[in-house]
Amino acid sequence: MSISKLYSVRDGGYLSPLDCENINLILSGMSVSDIPKEQLTNVMSYLVVALNNNNVDHSLISKLDMLLEALQSTAE
Repeated sequence: MSISKLYSVRDGGYLSPLDCENINLILSGMSVSDIPKEQLTNVMSYLVVALNNNNVDHSLISKLDMLLEALQSTAE
């Protein structure tokens, strides 16, 4: 599975718990420069929901939180 699943649900759709696990793992290894500009808001929104709902494997929280902070700083 690739990050394209997250990108494809930008305007609505469904992500299964397994999709989210895979997406979280992929995102944990990405930086802002790896994400297409048209997907920055989508990824940021996804991370906010995932982190706020505690739907992230404990070992990935720090990396995803850093990515979210980097995304938020580019949006300002």
